[in-house]
Amino acid sequence: MTSALQYKPRASLTPKKLSLTDKAYSAIKAEINAGHIPLNSFINIPEIEQQLAMSRTPVREAMLRLQTEKVVEIVPKRGIHILPLSVTDLIEYYQVIAGLEVEAVGNICRRRLTRTDIMPFLYALSSMENALKGDDHDAWALAEETFHRSLFILNGNHRLTETGLSYRDIVQRAHLVALRHIPISDKKRFLRHHNSLKELILSANEKLARENFQEQCDWASGLTAQILAEQEIISL
Repeated sequence: MTSALQYKPRASLTPKKLSLTDKAYSAIKAEINAGHIPLNSFINIPEIEQQLAMSRTPVREAMLRLQTEKVVEIVPKRGIHILPLSVTDLIEYYQVIAGLEVEAVGNICRRRLTRTDIMPFLYALSSMENALKGDDHDAWALAEETFHRSLFILNGNHRLTETGLSYRDIVQRAHLVALRHIPISDKKRFLRHHNSLKELILSANEKLARENFQEQCDWASGLTAQILAEQEIISL
């Protein structure tokens, strides 16, 4: 492992009481999503047990859950292998997530939130802008991910929030890898699109906000597929 595992639950979604298996599952999945574990490497359960200060049972149960979700593959006598997503898988997930995010945008508009209310959204945009100025790819990619997650967090429908964030968890690692190949000119276009959406949300223009965001999603998905094909990347 490249960094110590630490359990960091989502405050807004965390049940009052979590089992050790839940905590192990969340911590390991967060480490995978962040890209801290290379795809072609193996990690072993004793190492994870030590880093999490947990016994074997909750860690193994967490791994079995991740294997069921096709996030990892448990290879006997070798350890845990992180399963990649194909580009086709990623694009298909994008389509599902986009549909959920369009609904989230509509919900946000109907809530008529103020600038103060949408601070997570504004913070993501500010972070993206600062990252572009500093030519910091990793910071830009994380801010882009935060932007999308903020749509679910602010939408007011808890079931939509949980479902949307779960899908973003599935694609996060592959998504961040794909974003590394986006040229700076298109990163700036992402920011322009997001700022346009911000204004529509603040004006509570649901119709235009939905249309604007759907166009953003279609463009971004097509761009990603094109760039990965040009780079001859078939899995992430």
